[in-house]
Amino acid sequence: MSDVAPLIEEPTEAEEERKTSYLELFFDLVFVFAFTQVTALILEDTSVEGFLRAALVLAMVWWAWSAYAWMTNAIDIENTVTRLIMFAAMAAGFFMALAVPDAFQDEAAWFAVAYFVVRVLQTTLYAWGVRGDAGNLRAVVRLAPWFLGAALVALAGGFVDPDYRAWVWLASLVIDVVGTLTVARQEWRVSPSHFAERFALIVIIALGESIVAIGIGTSSLERDTTYALSVVVAFAGVAALWWAYFDFTAVAAERSLRGASPAARGPLARDVFTYFHYPIVLGIILYAVAAKKTLEHPVDPLSVAGRWALGLGIAIFLCAFALMRFRVVRRVAWERLAAAAVALVVAIALDGTDAIVTLGVVILIVVLSVAVETARLHDLRAALRAG
Repeated sequence: MSDVAPLIEEPTEAEEERKTSYLELFFDLVFVFAFTQVTALILEDTSVEGFLRAALVLAMVWWAWSAYAWMTNAIDIENTVTRLIMFAAMAAGFFMALAVPDAFQDEAAWFAVAYFVVRVLQTTLYAWGVRGDAGNLRAVVRLAPWFLGAALVALAGGFVDPDYRAWVWLASLVIDVVGTLTVARQEWRVSPSHFAERFALIVIIALGESIVAIGIGTSSLERDTTYALSVVVAFAGVAALWWAYFDFTAVAAERSLRGASPAARGPLARDVFTYFHYPIVLGIILYAVAAKKTLEHPVDPLSVAGRWALGLGIAIFLCAFALMRFRVVRRVAWERLAAAAVALVVAIALDGTDAIVTLGVVILIVVLSVAVETARLHDLRAALRAG
C-alpha cells in the first residue's frame, strides 16, 4: 500500500465524465491498421536490419498517433471543422498505412508524403483547438518547430537513397523525442481518465488485430487436432498479453496519472504512455508475426526469424511494464524482468522443437509470471482496482 498511497487521489467531476469519443475510436482504427502493416514489413525482410527498420517505422507511426492522442485530450473535437480536419488526417493516415510495407522500396514517397500530411494537420489543428487556452497554447507553440522539423526530415527520407533512408527517418524520430524532452510539459493540462483510456483502447485494438492475423494464419490448416491445438495456443497467447496489461497495469497507470499533481501529469503522461507504451505495441506486433509463422507450419520447427520475433516480442512487452512501474513508484518489477529474460532465452534455444510447442512454452512463462505477480501484489492490486 505504501507504494501507491501517494498516487491515489479523488478525480474531479470533469475527469470522471470525459470519455473517449466515437470519432477517436474511428480514428484509432486507421492507425492500428498501420501498426499491423508493420508485420508485412517484417515478413518481407526477417534479417536484423529488417527487424530494426520495422521497429523504426512503427515508432514513427506510433509517434504520429500519440501526438493526436495528446491533441484530442486537450481540445473539443465535437464540432464540424475539427471533424473534417480529423477525417482529412484519417485519409492521409490510411494512405500512410497502405504504404508501410513499401516504406523501404521505390514507392517510399507515398509513405513519407502521407506521414508529413498527418503530422502537419495534427500540429495545425492542435494550435487552433487550444487557441483560447494560454497554457496549452504556449506548449504547442514551443513544440511546433520540433514537430514540423521532424515532419520535414521524414518527408525528405522518402526521396533519398534506400540505403540512407533509415538514418534520415531515425533523425526525424530523434528530433521528435528531443523536442518533447527539452520543452517543459508542466503547462500541459491532461485529463487523466480520458488519456489513459485512449492508450488502453489502442492496446486492445492492437490485440484484436493480432487475433485477426492469427485467424488468417489458420486459413490453410486442415481442420484436425493440430489445427484445434494451434488455435487454442495462439489465442491463449493473446489472452495472456491482455491479462498482463489490463488486469493490473492499465488500472495502475490510470490511477498514478490521476493522483499526480497537475504540474507532474504532463511529464508522467509523456513517459508512461507516449514512451513506454511503444514497446508494448511493438511486442504485440512481434508476437503476431511469431504466431502467424507458427500457424503456417505448427508441427515444423519455428524459423530463426520466428523464434527471435517471439522471444523479443514477449521480452520487450514485459520490460515495458518494468519501465512503467519504476517510473511511477521506483520499484523494480522482478517477475516481469525475469520472465522477459527466460522467454527470450527459451525461444532462441528451442531450435528443432515443433513451432506450436515453442509458442506454448513461451506463453506459459508469461502466464506464470503474471500469476506470481498477482499473488505477490494481491493487496496492492485490490486497492488499485477499488480506487
